[in-house]
Amino acid sequence: MSATNEPTRIDRYGARCIVIDEQDAVLFIGRSATAERPARWFLPGGGIDPGESPLDAAVRELFEETGLRVGEGDLVGPVARRAFSRPKEGAVFTQDNYLFYTRVQRYSPHVSGGDAYEQDLEFRWFGVDDLGDGGFDIPGDPLVGLLKRLIGGDVPAEPLRLEPAGDPRDEAAAR
Repeated sequence: MSATNEPTRIDRYGARCIVIDEQDAVLFIGRSATAERPARWFLPGGGIDPGESPLDAAVRELFEETGLRVGEGDLVGPVARRAFSRPKEGAVFTQDNYLFYTRVQRYSPHVSGGDAYEQDLEFRWFGVDDLGDGGFDIPGDPLVGLLKRLIGGDVPAEPLRLEPAGDPRDEAAAR
C-alpha cells in the first residue's frame, strides 16, 4: 500500500454489484462463521475477462453468482471503485473493483455458473443497520455510507473512490 493507502500494484480488475431490494436490504454472498474460519461476506462479482468491459463483467458475474439476469441498462454506474487485497500464494493479490448498483424485488439467489468454489457460497440479505454483525472488512466501512446514500436515492454522478478493503496479511480472510 502507498502513503495514500492505495495499492501500489493492481493484479486484476473486477466488477461487483450492489443489489438492493424493496425492503432496502443488500445482497451479499460469502460464508457464515465456523470454528475454523470467521464469517466473510462480500458483494457479488468477480474478475473482468480480457476484452470485457466492467459493465459486461458486472452483468455476467451477477448472473453466474446469483442467478439474477439483468440487462446493461438495469445497472447504474460504476457508482464507486474500491481495491481489495489479500494474501495469495505468498504474495499480496490486489483486485481493483468497479461497483455497480441495481434495485430489485427480493428473490432467492442461486449460483448459475462460474467457478467450482462458488458452489459453496451462501447468500444473505442484510439491512444496512445489520452490517456490523461481523464478516465485513473493517468497522466503519465506507461501503456502508455508500449503501445508505444509494438507499436514500443519492446516486453519485461520478464514481466515488472508497478506502481499500481487505488485509493483505490476513490468511483467514483468504479462505
